[in-house]
Amino acid sequence: MIPAKKLSIPCDSEERLHYIKRQFPAAEGSDLRHEWAGGRLNGLKKLNSIDAAAYNRNRNFINGSVTHLSPYLRHGCITLNESFASVKNRFGMEAEKLLFEFAWRDFWRQVWFAEGHAIYSEMEPPKVAIAYAPLNDFVTQGNTGLPCMDGFIHELINTGYMHNHARMWFASYVVHHLKIDWRAAADWFEAHLLDGDSASNHLSWQWVASTFSSKPYFFNKENLGRFTGEKYCASCTAACPFNASYEQLNERLFKPILAPIAKQYSVTPLTKRAVSGIPAIAVFIHDEMLSAAHILLTKPFPKIFVFDPQIHGAWSLNRLQFVADCLSEMEDVEVWLGDTYEVLMARGVGQVITQETPNCKIKELLMPFSPKWEPVAKFANVEISPQRLKRFSRYWEKVGPLVLGDDNYRKP
Repeated sequence: MIPAKKLSIPCDSEERLHYIKRQFPAAEGSDLRHEWAGGRLNGLKKLNSIDAAAYNRNRNFINGSVTHLSPYLRHGCITLNESFASVKNRFGMEAEKLLFEFAWRDFWRQVWFAEGHAIYSEMEPPKVAIAYAPLNDFVTQGNTGLPCMDGFIHELINTGYMHNHARMWFASYVVHHLKIDWRAAADWFEAHLLDGDSASNHLSWQWVASTFSSKPYFFNKENLGRFTGEKYCASCTAACPFNASYEQLNERLFKPILAPIAKQYSVTPLTKRAVSGIPAIAVFIHDEMLSAAHILLTKPFPKIFVFDPQIHGAWSLNRLQFVADCLSEMEDVEVWLGDTYEVLMARGVGQVITQETPNCKIKELLMPFSPKWEPVAKFANVEISPQRLKRFSRYWEKVGPLVLGDDNYRKP
């Protein structure tokens, strides 16, 4: 274990990029690009620049008018509720498709709150035969030989971003064509995403694999070509594994499965520790509450953020730089690198106040410090039963009328 040290995040953006690179020499990936700079101010700029009509029209195209809000929502720079309210107030039901996507984000998160570590294992038995080959270097390095998949991978590694449609294609290729273990792929994928969120990421991979859906997701060349504008297909000389009808692909990819079972993956618990006789209180800033406007920043206690290898050790360089951008906007926050327990003990902390989270790793880290969990405003002020969290359609039956109003509610 490396000794904990206090960091001094530079105010200048270029200096900050280089500083984080020096502090995390083993982090993979490229430097954070200017258009993805972190922080609440940049999140608000993206929120205010949304073109709802264009989003509705072409969001599924690789070059479509997507919002790029997800990293800012993931890290709490802007909240889901304020984003939903802003879009709804400005565009009304013209923004129906985007409002729907906000609801999906809440749905994934509600499942994580309800299931905890269980989201890292298969939520249901697979509906088709899937395999569990290890994740290969030719995938993680973008050397599959398919220009489309290699292009998606290189974009992810270089920018921390991948279009949502490309994420689905990529996951389907990895799980159903290459027969790679979805969990290994999901872990690697999340580490490189600027918006890497365990709920949205791991449950989406399970949706593709059919372990959290009623059927597997797969696609063909016609679908990919249409939504990429033939960007990859036109010059591709590879033997295309997607060049077939859906019926032919279904026959080729999926064999009959008998008595399927849901595979369970182990989650290594963090070391249990204890604190006693230390009265000091601190506000613990974790990576889901990185807003300069966060209410807990007004508390009259020290504010502490820790880059902890147990949480952030596998994160790509640009993810870490994005977090540093966010922290640079937040006044009076101490930033540390090291073990959370050691940092808080060295600071004489006996109790922490922090924002509630479904992240069990954060909960385990803070357990010795009698955490007081401040609630996040609900997306919809209603209790959602576990049965409704089995499928988005059931969740939406309860939530949709409340957030849109009965007159605007439509089934998914």
